[in-house]
Amino acid sequence: MTVALAVHGRAQAPSTEEQQYLFSVLPLIDRGELARAEEQLAVGIERYPRSAILYNALGIVFRKQNKLDRAADSFRTALEILPSFTAAQLQLASLDQQQGLKQDAARLFRAAGESTTSFEALMAAGLGLADCEDYAGAAKVLEKARAMRPDSGSVAYNLALAQYKMGDLPAALKTLDAIGVTDPDAIYLHAKILDGLGKPEGANQFAAACRAQPANEAFCADAALAAIRQQQFLEAVALLQPALEKSPDSVALLALLGLAQFRLGRYQEAIRNYASSLNRDPSVDASREGLGFLYYVTGDLEKARAVVEQGLLNPKADFYLAYLEAIVLYRLSPQLRTKANTALERAIKANSRFAPSYFQRGKIRMEQNDSAGALADFERAAALDPKYPLPFYKMAQIYARQGRVRESEAARHKFSALGNQREDEILARQTLDVLMPPAR
Repeated sequence: MTVALAVHGRAQAPSTEEQQYLFSVLPLIDRGELARAEEQLAVGIERYPRSAILYNALGIVFRKQNKLDRAADSFRTALEILPSFTAAQLQLASLDQQQGLKQDAARLFRAAGESTTSFEALMAAGLGLADCEDYAGAAKVLEKARAMRPDSGSVAYNLALAQYKMGDLPAALKTLDAIGVTDPDAIYLHAKILDGLGKPEGANQFAAACRAQPANEAFCADAALAAIRQQQFLEAVALLQPALEKSPDSVALLALLGLAQFRLGRYQEAIRNYASSLNRDPSVDASREGLGFLYYVTGDLEKARAVVEQGLLNPKADFYLAYLEAIVLYRLSPQLRTKANTALERAIKANSRFAPSYFQRGKIRMEQNDSAGALADFERAAALDPKYPLPFYKMAQIYARQGRVRESEAARHKFSALGNQREDEILARQTLDVLMPPAR
């Protein structure tokens, strides 16, 4: 926000004398001689007590001196004198925004956007409204700016961003497509819009943004995630490796590389990257879950147990850690069944809709000759996930023992129809589903 904007008061032009006085003070402000500038402006205000531009300039000086209350008072006085004084509106709005008064700031930014015909002021108002999360207001002001400069890439990008934030994805896409997308930030936004519209070509745009700026963690994390979601695991690795050269300590990138390598069956490489991610931030449950599961499937059960139980010291740990503890304990020793069952109870309490927890508890109950409890768990697992074949196999066994021939045959048929996968294969798929990060 420059002082030069201070002379453009739309409702009433300042006198030539006021402008000349202001111009005599501007060099002091530019050189940082703020005390002298304050003195000179005070003298000018005595001479021109109804000068909005001098009060505005004084507010700027106070703000540079971090005298925020006095700055706000000066801007308000300027607006009392000249209610449609764009520069003072923008200055006071920016100050309110800095102090967390978003509603007050947005009101002033909107007022400035409605009254001004200055392109620079419109951009300032539009960006200010976006920062205040008034995206509809920002879009309205930025549309006005675009009408003045339809070829401006900056206007189009910020307008599209506001439209995206307010959820109008078709409008955002149309705005970007109208100017073409070449800047990495615009490419990334284009990718976010396409992804939000469910268009698969968004993955290519994410990848383009990442390749253009491999040091941008957000670009490359989203690019890798999009590739993983499309099962392009080699592509994800190819994007992540250069990104990690730029950001070797990125927890998110290391975890995504571990996930891609997991999907490729490169378990030892995945273990190294999940371990690196966890060393950098032990609080990330997803890294701990990936590492714990990979230790489990590679047979290093004591390491798996140590990794998982360390995470469970946090009472708010993800439910899946408790489930992992249960399956690790179950495989370690029959003497640990009680502890495994306790872990399953914790997992079910934290997430009552995760079918594998019930299946695992049913297996323990079945071993304990609690057929009724086991059957209830298997039926619950099947109801929660009708495409989960293993509960149907166990249900068929119990129904057969109970002489319920028709139900046993139906459950066996369902199991066969779903595919005869091994339990470890199904467990790996379930784990990958849990580890897949949500869309950003």
